[in-house]
Amino acid sequence: MPPVTSFTIVYDADCGLCTRTKDWIRQQVPLVRLQFVASGSSEATKRFPQLRAGELAVVANTGEVWLGNHAWIVCLWGLRDYRELAYRLTSPLLSLMAREAFAIVSKNRLALSSILRLRNEREIEQQLRKVVVPRCQTELQIEQK
Repeated sequence: MPPVTSFTIVYDADCGLCTRTKDWIRQQVPLVRLQFVASGSSEATKRFPQLRAGELAVVANTGEVWLGNHAWIVCLWGLRDYRELAYRLTSPLLSLMAREAFAIVSKNRLALSSILRLRNEREIEQQLRKVVVPRCQTELQIEQK
């Protein structure tokens, strides 16, 4: 099998916690090329029709697919500063704990997003659309001439 050189991370864009986590991953140093696709989007449905909307998934360039807590561990594996942790989370004891922690966070992600005031991408877009951008003074001066 060819080596893994890139991941497509399919995340829940309706979840503030998921959106913030995507932003955090983007700030890290990747060891593989990373691409993000919103779960349930037309792109995700076209490229990955087998995936359920709202579930974290990672799809490698090799065709391998990881879901749920396994997807989260693979995300960490793709980051320079977290690869060691990813390996450790696959040990028998820690993998059980990682699975349980992921299940709790995943099940409560929308409530956690609300409590932590983490907005999803649609909420941010709606807020930005409400912002009135003042016209530039230079534009006004040109129009007056």
